[in-house]
Amino acid sequence: FFFFSAPSKIKDSLCIVSTFKLMRMSLTSPRFTLLATRTLARSKARTATPTLNLNSLRPISSTSPAHEKARVPPLADGPNDFSYVHPQQADPRFDNERPTISYAKSMPHNFSAMRHEQILQLCVEGSYEARREALIRNVMSVDDVEYDAAEETVTEIANERKRLFVFEYLPYHTGMAAALGGGLISFPMIFHGDTVLWFNDKFVTTDVPDMKDLETFLEVGSFSWSWMEPIVGQVSFVLLVLQFARSQAINLGLKPYGDKMMSKRSKRMIKKYPQYDPMFLDWFARSEAMYSRD
Repeated sequence: FFFFSAPSKIKDSLCIVSTFKLMRMSLTSPRFTLLATRTLARSKARTATPTLNLNSLRPISSTSPAHEKARVPPLADGPNDFSYVHPQQADPRFDNERPTISYAKSMPHNFSAMRHEQILQLCVEGSYEARREALIRNVMSVDDVEYDAAEETVTEIANERKRLFVFEYLPYHTGMAAALGGGLISFPMIFHGDTVLWFNDKFVTTDVPDMKDLETFLEVGSFSWSWMEPIVGQVSFVLLVLQFARSQAINLGLKPYGDKMMSKRSKRMIKKYPQYDPMFLDWFARSEAMYSRD
């Protein structure tokens, strides 16, 4: 009688106190977990009815009817179910902490079958296929077209993105060719007798040892190393210094060539297709290189 005649603030305080007591009881008895959860929800909701339904507060036991325990929607994961179910609650998707056959069959096998939330999460993680799927759905919503038509539009966007790939990646091709070429040329410049003698005659002009001291490639390398060591050592040191300078530039927030190139590509795509979401276009523009996909 005191509970129903007391003001609302006092009733809320009594409900909260009773909730904490029930939570302490749930630490030793899992059967009261649902009881504490419903009581806490009742204190927040502030129901206007002065009646108290004691049947709604009874704990769930192992002999409860199946229709009271199975509260998971019939869909694979439900419309808004993104988390795990408490082990003490019945979940028809799992049997002994293992997925059932019907639940395994409901798993999507391609990106087009995934929900928006899953696609966006994979986009943030850098998946190319997820970013492409997100852009397709954005095209569908903006152009009001079906999936196949939106996919063709995204293919056209992808071809436009690749139009300047040859020029954008030209410095990478040049650097790779110079590195591989220098590494290959270094072998005959150090160990090949005729090449070493020709280079010495044209550029070094140092004294040549007797031919009996140049009979093997190791002896030739010992002779050529007197002028090749400074060249190889200096090139290696310059590359080491450049690598250190690049890491410090990244720490300062300065974008190297690759980031600047992708940023310009993204701005070009956003300017050419202003009707679509710039975030999806930016993700799509940055997610593919010339020979591979990130």
